Amino acid sequence: MPNANESARIQDLRVWNMETRRTGGKKWKGIRMPDEERPYALDIKDRDNLDKEMTSFVRGIERRYGFVPNYLKFFKTDNRRLRAFIAPYMELLRADSGISDVEHEMIAVVCAATNGCFYCTTHHGAVLREKTGDVVLAEYLSRNYKLADLSDRHRAMLDYVVKVLTNAEAIDDDDRERMREAGFDDEAIWSVTSTACFYSSANRMSQAVGLVPDRPFFDMGRGPKEEAQG
Repeated sequence: MPNANESARIQDLRVWNMETRRTGGKKWKGIRMPDEERPYALDIKDRDNLDKEMTSFVRGIERRYGFVPNYLKFFKTDNRRLRAFIAPYMELLRADSGISDVEHEMIAVVCAATNGCFYCTTHHGAVLREKTGDVVLAEYLSRNYKLADLSDRHRAMLDYVVKVLTNAEAIDDDDRERMREAGFDDEAIWSVTSTACFYSSANRMSQAVGLVPDRPFFDMGRGPKEEAQG
């Protein structure tokens, strides 16, 4: 039997086994995750080759949170790797995207929940709580957005996002028209689609490399809403 210290180090997490959705069953698949001193499961060489721009980006994130999140520890092991990750992310944040920062995070949370990504659900749930001050909304979106008290716009958006993730081939003009009726023009529909696809990829990467959620994210945004740093 492990002693108390060993138990504290082992991240024995219960992760939703998404395959059971096909059968309608509800099973939990127990997996052992790396401990906090090893935030991902691959032995990736740190090339220590970040250029000035990427170094500035990492420092900005560190100032923002007060620590370097585990996902960034993974990507910053190589300059090209980090740039390849950041480029599509920054495209999503353009001022003329047609969706708000809060809507961006709502999409990120529902993507992570739909894909069963524990790291991304924890991370983006924390960011959504911080941005909105609404702990309840973040909890609903991380579990079952259909039960949340949402506007028609946001319900249409998240329904569309889930269809992008689970049955994109079936998306047709009716789906796009429902988005338009909810207030999204075609540029915004592009942005919603791109955001869903980006985070779906990030979810799979996080799962495959065994990213461990950063402990501060569990508590972030659960107190009185504070002004964002940075």
